[in-house]
Parts: sequence; structure tokens; C-alpha cells
Amino acid sequence: MEIVRRAFQYLASGLGGSEVLASFDPDVVMKPVETGATYGLNAIRDNFERWKSTFDEVEVTVEEIIDAGDRVVHTAHWRGRGSGSGIKVDARYYEVYTLRDGKIIRVDEYTERADALEDAGLSE
Repeated sequence: MEIVRRAFQYLASGLGGSEVLASFDPDVVMKPVETGATYGLNAIRDNFERWKSTFDEVEVTVEEIIDAGDRVVHTAHWRGRGSGSGIKVDARYYEVYTLRDGKIIRVDEYTERADALEDAGLSE
């Protein structure tokens, strides 16, 4: 769980350097809600940078982390204001991090908690 917590907080704060990327397998799969799967360390960095650049103001709060063996369910609450539109954004995303040999090998993102729990082999 600590690997996921540390990696997410560094990336969400814009500090996605080599130290944090070392938590991820070089062939990591990232599957955000709004796009298809992407692969590799650049996919992880690009996904967080895309999110951060979308906002003029952004605040990310980690609300819950659940240990499910080789998977971790992570709930993040994103609040901000769109950089071009000025529209307020208030969204929760549920991510399932899959780990192997101390590295994150996959990140699947969901808009519904129940879907993330199911993916991790858990129920509400």
C-alpha cells in the first residue's frame, strides 16, 4: 500500500521524477477512464501531467486505500477549475493498482467504487 500511496502523491503533486517512476514496472499498463490503455513509464507520467494541465487550480485528496493482496484500491477526490473554461470540476476516481515483485504493473481507473472493488476481487 505504501508504494501506491507514495507514487500517487508524488505524481499528483507534479513530482513525477525517476524516484517515483522506479515504483512502476517499465512495461506498466495504464488504463484511464477516458482513453484506451497506454503502456510504459511515459504513459504514467503523461496521464498525470495531462490531468494537472487541464486545471488552473487543482486539489487532490486521497480518501481511501484498500489492500487486496497483489492489488490496491485507491480513491482520489479531484477538485479544480478548468484551465480554459473556468468550469468547476469535482470528481472521484477509483484506481486499482496491480503489483508484482514490489512494482506497480497495472493501473485501472474507474468512476464507480463497486467496479473497482469487483476488479480487485472485493465487494462492498
